[in-house]
Amino acid sequence: MASRVDLIYKLENVDAEDGIDVFEIAPILMQFGELVRNANNVLGFEQKIDIKVKPFKEGSWITEFILQNTPMQNLINYLQSKQGQELILILSLLGLNIKDGIKGVAGIIRFTKGLVSNFKINKNNTVTYYNEKGEKIEVSMEEHKLVQSPLMQNNYYNCTIAPLEKFPNTTAVSFKINKEDTHEQKFTYADKEAFEEYAASELFEDVEDNVTTMNGVFVKPKRGSYSGTEKSYSFVIGENVIWPVTIEDEDFLKSLQSGDIRLYSEDVLKVDLEIRQTKDSNNRVRANYAITKVNEYIKYEKPKQISFDDVIKDD
Repeated sequence: MASRVDLIYKLENVDAEDGIDVFEIAPILMQFGELVRNANNVLGFEQKIDIKVKPFKEGSWITEFILQNTPMQNLINYLQSKQGQELILILSLLGLNIKDGIKGVAGIIRFTKGLVSNFKINKNNTVTYYNEKGEKIEVSMEEHKLVQSPLMQNNYYNCTIAPLEKFPNTTAVSFKINKEDTHEQKFTYADKEAFEEYAASELFEDVEDNVTTMNGVFVKPKRGSYSGTEKSYSFVIGENVIWPVTIEDEDFLKSLQSGDIRLYSEDVLKVDLEIRQTKDSNNRVRANYAITKVNEYIKYEKPKQISFDDVIKDD
């Protein structure tokens, strides 16, 4: 049985009386249709999605999409539930419909400022993303698949941010499911930099993870805001600089936060270190590092200079 979702797509502050060039708006509408259909394919849903457009409304430039899915044979039970096939959930995973517990593609891009290559796949089938500050969020594998898909990358920018450039008077692009108790998702000029970064990012699709653990390794601080607020650090190991490094030892982080320990470039830490490598289907490899345990903190002590008078006194 088919289900239907009505979605309001709005370009705010566009003068509907002046109209919009059909050759400029038509590609944007098509990009949105491709975005939803591609998401359906990336998630492995065996259903056909029809996307239609209702007549435009007065006011800001508003149109209403009608999304209708038709389940096909051998329907995959996504998330062990028929609800997984609902169009609303696809829109939520894309971040076009705000739903509790789901960051969606939009949420991940905003959190990472578009730098979506810094992530770790967890054993519980979730993925942890890190931003430049070293802060982290945990998302579902479905959200991860979408944000790492080149199909999403191109379509997403073109139907959320590109209209702001094509129509200079537009103040925001918004999406809202046409039913009660749903929240509007807006894209504004404040999002432009992050989404441009995402559009230009190298994505890691179909990744293979490899984790190597090194126990009792000596490292020296190189750079970072060493305040225990989980920033992205860099350390020196031997002659090599490793970055980005997160510190996951809670006790050591508390010592940094309290000021009991203030890291200096000549300090030495004896740590357990994880090297987390990811390789994609194109053999692109990236590495992140995590200090899981600080076994010993060796504070640098500046050598004391002994004066001639001190030598005489000792005699």
